[in-house]
Amino acid sequence: MLNLFFKSMHIIGFAAWFAGLFYLVRMLVYHVEVLEKEQPERDLLSCQLHLME
Repeated sequence: MLNLFFKSMHIIGFAAWFAGLFYLVRMLVYHVEVLEKEQPERDLLSCQLHLME
């Protein structure tokens, strides 16, 4: 029973790790897209995305 618990935690942890990797890449893409916007919006969104990264 303990073996099944460790296997399931390994699968859940692996899935969460991959989700985090994909999410971080998407945040970096959003950050690059924000640099093309106008000044007031760019500053606000850039600060928010930097915090999220």
